Amino acid sequence: QFKYIEELGLGVDRMFEDMTKAGHPPPKFEDKKHSFSVTLYNKRDAAGAVREWENDMNERQIKAIEYVRRNRAITNREYRDLCPHVGAETLRLDLADLVNKGILLKIGEKRGTRYILKND
Repeated sequence: QFKYIEELGLGVDRMFEDMTKAGHPPPKFEDKKHSFSVTLYNKRDAAGAVREWENDMNERQIKAIEYVRRNRAITNREYRDLCPHVGAETLRLDLADLVNKGILLKIGEKRGTRYILKND
């Protein structure tokens, strides 16, 4: 009557096909008491994205990435605490370099700035 469905089940089949073609795991369907949910998984490897740059990173930057993996984000202050014998400007440039390489994403401004893995 409302013509929302082209053919019964067609959308579900298409989800499976499109996810498989894109190299993603198949969708997960969950039947709940009064509803259902569909989970679509994305096959992303944040660690792999970082690995391709590891040869071009210094030890401080690798420490920063490991910190972000454990804590989900890093601030300038936390980075200074990780590398107490290095100047603040050098550390700021390290983080800017990781942003320019597409490894980290800068969130916020000034004192509220934090960095997260771009593919996370």
